[in-house]
Formats: sequence, C-alpha cells, structure tokens
Amino acid sequence: MILRPVLVSIPILDGLTPPQRVQQQRDHARRALRHCAELCSAPLDGWAQSPDGVPLPLQGFHWSISHKKRWAGAVIADRPVGIDVEHIAPRRPDLFKAVGDDDEWHRLGDRSWHSFFRLFTAKEATLKANGRGIGYLSACRLLEVTDDRRLITRYNARDWPIEHFEHDGHIAAVTCTDATMDWHIL
Repeated sequence: MILRPVLVSIPILDGLTPPQRVQQQRDHARRALRHCAELCSAPLDGWAQSPDGVPLPLQGFHWSISHKKRWAGAVIADRPVGIDVEHIAPRRPDLFKAVGDDDEWHRLGDRSWHSFFRLFTAKEATLKANGRGIGYLSACRLLEVTDDRRLITRYNARDWPIEHFEHDGHIAAVTCTDATMDWHIL
C-alpha cells in the first residue's frame, strides 16, 4: 500500500487573534486532507470526528490530521493511520522525561531537540492511529530505531512502523502498517 501524506504551508497573517490562528490552522489541515483524498481516490467530503475529536472512518478509509503554526498535514489509508507535525525548537527540558525514558533516549542516541521531536511525533502518530490522545503517551514505547527516517513504536501489544519527513524546521511522523510513503508538499 502506498500512502500519500500531504503537508500544506500555512501563510503567516498579521493581526490574527489566537482563535483565528487556530481556525486558520484547522482549515489548512482540512485542505491537506482534501488534497490527500484526491491523491488516493477517497471521498472529498464527509470526514467527521467523534465528540472526543477522534477521526471517524469514512467508506473504509481511515484518516488523521495535524497542524502547527506554519504547517498542517493529513494522511488517509485503508487501515488505521496517524500523523503528527511539530516545529523543532527548544522547549522546557523537563519534557524529555515526560516523553521518553532512559532506554528510549539511549536507542535514539541523544537527548537533542531533534531526537525529542522525533520521539514525540512518533508516539503522537501512533496514539492517533489508535484513537487515543496524549494522555496515553507513557503507554507508547519506542522499540527500535531503524535509520534516520524510520523507527518502530509499540502500543497496545502491537508494533507501529513510523516514517519521518523533515521540512522547513518541522518534522512529521506517519504510521500505518505495511505502507510505503509518498510525501507531498503544497
């Protein structure tokens, strides 16, 4: 199966209030979802979420979206799928402990901000593929670092292959079993 995750650039507009900025990010994530639907012959409209914000499958297609200040992303598959996009920038150092344990940091090779966001996006994508939120972060584990773009997480007794893509100071992670990624930038 070939997945076609889509990342969309969000223009930085002056004068937006925080709620307007969040709405703009959501709109661009939906734009990415629509483009992704076109690429994989999925329905263009009708993508709904549960009251808890979990994406609901549509006509046999699963989907996931993510957005940050400058980039939004989407992915669609015929099986559970998750995507997360993050801006790589320093945060509070205590977050390292919240995201991974010593064994996971050892597997990644260091505790840099790049490694932090690689691990965080991998876990977040895994949780999204399982219909879970960040509250389950500690239940998701890094099993193996395959190479600079791929790793494997485990959640709920199942292994989840992750592929990372870096662009413009951001990192995106997608997970879906038995899939090859074909990334698209808009």
